[in-house]
Amino acid sequence: MTAGGSATVASTAGFPVRKLIVSLHDATPFHLDRIRKAEALFLELGLAKITYLYVPEYHGGYPGAGDAGFSAFCRKPRPFAVDWHLHGFHHLETPTDMAGGGSGSAFDGWKRKFMTAGEGEFLALDAVAQRRKLSAGRDSFRACLGTDPIGFVAPAWLFNAELPPVLKEMGFRFTEDHRRLYRLDTGASLASPVITWATRTRARKYGSLIICPALARLWSHAPVLRVAMHPFDFDHPVTVANIKSVLRRVMAGREQTFCSELDFPA
Repeated sequence: MTAGGSATVASTAGFPVRKLIVSLHDATPFHLDRIRKAEALFLELGLAKITYLYVPEYHGGYPGAGDAGFSAFCRKPRPFAVDWHLHGFHHLETPTDMAGGGSGSAFDGWKRKFMTAGEGEFLALDAVAQRRKLSAGRDSFRACLGTDPIGFVAPAWLFNAELPPVLKEMGFRFTEDHRRLYRLDTGASLASPVITWATRTRARKYGSLIICPALARLWSHAPVLRVAMHPFDFDHPVTVANIKSVLRRVMAGREQTFCSELDFPA
């Protein structure tokens, strides 16, 4: 687990070293067997650094706090370094969330319903509701992992403009969306596209097998590239094979890192 410091970007022959951030979303007792499969893949590929995203009560159940077995699993030493970030609270909208108001545009509603199957938990929340969930999430994170989170990633990378000020006020240092990484204490950001797979429908599953390798080629020169995996990916052998292929490609010539180790612009 990293302390959240800053590191100087290395260079070779005057050219900045390209960076790679690999993450595993939805770390919850519900997915424990799938997470073990993911870790077997990480070991096979020789990954050195992986960001894990902790969900306190996945879909309203499976609390990580108070689950001694899951807590021990999360805290155990690994052959690779792990940086734990908070990832929503339920990872699912609830009736209480929707009653709280917040971002209510028709387009936001479409994103929550069709892009994420209702998992865009933070997109419709106002600042009060966000603060409440973040506080409860931080308490759960502390109970499970024994430390406070420095990073927060909204489920499906969907959030409204009220979230970053709330995160900064509460002492979080990093967040991200589909396109960028954000350092909250300074307001700086870095472009960082993300490659991720989808398996919820047959079309998404097989579309990802084409799109993800294409994105790896398209973004081969991106200074900071992210690859994000989800536990359900590991239910699908063809998806796992595609992940292996993409990771092998993007690992070549890139230095694995954590968000907290990047130099953000002043």
